[in-house]
Amino acid sequence: RGRPAHVAAVELLHARGAAGASVTLGVDGCALGERLRARLLARNGDVPVVIEAVGSHAEIAGALPDLGDLLAGSVVAVERALICKRDGVLLAEPGPLAATDPAGLAYWQKLVVQSGGQARAEGRKIHGALVRRLLREGAAGATSLRAQWGFSGVHPPHGERFLALARDVPVLTVVLDTPANMRRWFEIVDQMTPHSGLVTSEVVPALRAGGPGITHGGLSLAAPRTRRSD
Repeated sequence: RGRPAHVAAVELLHARGAAGASVTLGVDGCALGERLRARLLARNGDVPVVIEAVGSHAEIAGALPDLGDLLAGSVVAVERALICKRDGVLLAEPGPLAATDPAGLAYWQKLVVQSGGQARAEGRKIHGALVRRLLREGAAGATSLRAQWGFSGVHPPHGERFLALARDVPVLTVVLDTPANMRRWFEIVDQMTPHSGLVTSEVVPALRAGGPGITHGGLSLAAPRTRRSD
């Protein structure tokens, strides 16, 4: 319809009441058997774009048919997620999980913090301050990704603008660790998002990390999550 499809999709999700959405731009990938790769000094109109949205079952299910019309040929995946905070309001805490499934395969947990690129905590931009704090406290890993476009909470969609001096784009900070450790990292996230941001939690059924001469974990999926009785 003459507009970037990801912008139209985010506006649709915002209108349907989703808690948040973000668009990240890839540099290489494939879709439906076709290689999509960015090239130097090219328009790169066909490089892959990932749109991640968070909302209730009704909000997401209601938007899917229209999203299918806007994003013909796209691949859609749906996963359970718990919305923990929205615009500084605590809605839920990551629930306690067993460390392993009955077969002994480990559960892991993921926190995603979507914040504004200019939002600040402890005198620094939230994503930078959060990664530094988590590193200092000993978290297993955290990564901040700069999105192109998106929104969280009641704020309207925003993002990259031509010739803008300050980039107020959404930033996603992803934290991975064991369920036991994640309770501590959520306390830190809660402290650093008192007024804004969107925080979600997901269970990760497998994790594999590698380094020089070291491989940890595997790709065997733990059974569907179980909550501890205590």
